[in-house]
Amino acid sequence: MEKRSGFGAALRIIAIILVSLAAAFTLLGGAGTSCVAFAAENFGPSMAKLVPVKPIFQVLVVVSLAAAIYGIMSTVRLAKGKPGSVRSVLIFLVVGGAASAVQYYYSLTLRGSTAPNNFRLYATILALVVMLLLQLPGLREKVNFERGSSGGGTATAGGAALLLSGLLILTTPVWAAPTHVIDGYNTANALFWPLIIAGVVCASAGAILLTRTRLTRKAALPGTEMQPSGR
Repeated sequence: MEKRSGFGAALRIIAIILVSLAAAFTLLGGAGTSCVAFAAENFGPSMAKLVPVKPIFQVLVVVSLAAAIYGIMSTVRLAKGKPGSVRSVLIFLVVGGAASAVQYYYSLTLRGSTAPNNFRLYATILALVVMLLLQLPGLREKVNFERGSSGGGTATAGGAALLLSGLLILTTPVWAAPTHVIDGYNTANALFWPLIIAGVVCASAGAILLTRTRLTRKAALPGTEMQPSGR
């Protein structure tokens, strides 16, 4: 199988990482919005302004969670170079981005604040722009997402994506705190243990994949094979 150039392989890994982060943000956004979607009146005066649009936010929660699951599956297929994976990823980014944009509009209009959904929207738009740019003639041939990748390339992309997504999930109570502290309590901690478990699993799996890939490549370097002893 023809091997990708270093430039094409690097672009592929960057794109997969961006898509995986968008999927992680979408999953976190859908789960986090559920509190406001079903009980906005219980989260302070600012969130209470969203009570009139609770039915819309409830739909957005369902759409976001479904998009996130589809996005995660699509990202795995993209890392493996499966046919149709680019189309699946683009569908996820468009649907997830649209849901985030609707939520952004209502939050800005009614609350005057869009955080932390703005991070999700920006990450999704960035991933979508990068994926579309990589479909341009010249770049598409260099990256060629839907051409099978070597095990090392797949493991590197998947490992990096899992590690960064895990760190993002683990640190959610920290970066979400500025918009989730009500009466001195960080409401992001309502999902503390699910976030910790999911974050540790993703980050550990990513670190293991990256370590195994590094050791495999090191063992394959010339001069590292065991030489038979002579007399």
